[in-house]
Amino acid sequence: MDTPATLGDAGQNGDRQARPQRGETLVGLLVGLGVGLVVLAAGSQMLAQQMQGHRLALQDSHVHHDLRSALDTIARELRQAQALGQAWRGRGTAQCSDAFCGGQADLQVEGQRIGFGLDLNHNGQLDNNECSGFRLKDHELQIRTACTPEVWTDLTDAGSLKMTRLQWQVHCEKRGRWVARWVTVQLSAHWPRDPTRALSLSQTVSLRTDVPAPPRPAAGGGTP
Repeated sequence: MDTPATLGDAGQNGDRQARPQRGETLVGLLVGLGVGLVVLAAGSQMLAQQMQGHRLALQDSHVHHDLRSALDTIARELRQAQALGQAWRGRGTAQCSDAFCGGQADLQVEGQRIGFGLDLNHNGQLDNNECSGFRLKDHELQIRTACTPEVWTDLTDAGSLKMTRLQWQVHCEKRGRWVARWVTVQLSAHWPRDPTRALSLSQTVSLRTDVPAPPRPAAGGGTP
């Protein structure tokens, strides 16, 4: 009685075993792998571009920070050019005969170089360490720290910031018997390994101390 059922079950098991197994073909697997590689390559490229943009932004920030720091140093020093304690006493006449109002202590601009004197110890005398100024040499900004012989000290490093231009423009305005002065400074630089990434900053600096206005010439063209 049990034999037919047993034979039927065996036949059904044989049919299930004879059916083909379903799954991914080799072609489908290769297509999926190719798509995955394309997505991975695109993601890697986007990441590389983002990292490069971040690196360039950091370098630009570095250039801007160093250039601004150099310009602030110039402005701080230049603001005291020819400053003299109680200048109204020593500069009460048009001759302006004090030690910081003539000669090498006077405000002098020659091309990209500027020179002036600073009364650092407020004694009214031009000491050897009171000659200041700025210039560009070998793409570096230098400050003058001595009168004779001249001593120049680097303020920037061409390896991290390449200075390309230093421009001065002196403005004067007569106010009664005094002449007020201010200087417009323009400083330019670029990234050492990429000249196309350049930056230029400018600042106008008002000199702290005025100088006496020169006397007006007489009607006949001579001096009074």
